[in-house]
Amino acid sequence: MISSPEAARIVLVTRAHLFKPTYPTSKEKMIGPEALFFHQGAYHSKLKKLVQASFLPSAIRGSVSEIEQIVLRFLPSWKNTTINALQEMKRYAFDVAMISAFGEKQDLETEGIKHLYHSLEKGYNSMPLDLPGTPFHKAMKARKLLNETLRKLIQKRRQSRRQGGGLLGVLLGDTDNEKLNQLSDSQIADNIIGVIFCRS
Repeated sequence: MISSPEAARIVLVTRAHLFKPTYPTSKEKMIGPEALFFHQGAYHSKLKKLVQASFLPSAIRGSVSEIEQIVLRFLPSWKNTTINALQEMKRYAFDVAMISAFGEKQDLETEGIKHLYHSLEKGYNSMPLDLPGTPFHKAMKARKLLNETLRKLIQKRRQSRRQGGGLLGVLLGDTDNEKLNQLSDSQIADNIIGVIFCRS
C-alpha cells in the first residue's frame, strides 16, 4: 500500500510500465476486455481523459435538473418508513450513473439496459461457474445481451449523427481527427459498462 503523492506518482506516472493491475479473468469477461481498467499506456491515458471530460462541471451542468428529478422521485418512497440507506443510495447512484453515461435525454433502450445491468451485477461476485442456472451464467447471458443492446444504441447514434450527451456522446465524438483512430463499438460498449459499474 502507498500513501504519499510521490509514491503514487511513481506507480501511476513515471514508472507506470513496471506496475500492471490484474483482475480475475471472470471480472474482465463481465466488464469487457476493452475497458480502461484492464489497460495501461496510451490507450488507458486516452480513455481516462475522455471519461474525465464527461464528468467536468461544464459537461454535467445540463444534467442537474434531471438528477434533481431522480431525488424527487425517490423521496415519497422514503417517507414514514424504515429504509436500507445503502440500497437506496445504490439505486440513486445507478440512476445518476445512467444519466452520466447516456446524457440527460434517456433513450427507450436505456430502460432495457438498466434491467440487464442489474442481472449482470447480481453475478459479478459469484463463483465463476459458467453452468446453466448459476448466477455467473445468468450474468454472462445478460452481459451478452447488454453488449448487443449497447451496440445497437451506438449504431443508432452514429447513423443519426446525433452523438448525444454523457460519456457515450464524448466517446462517439472522439476521432483524434483521424477516422482510423475512432473508438470501435466494442471499445465504447466495454467502457460504458465499466464506468456505470464503478459509479453505481
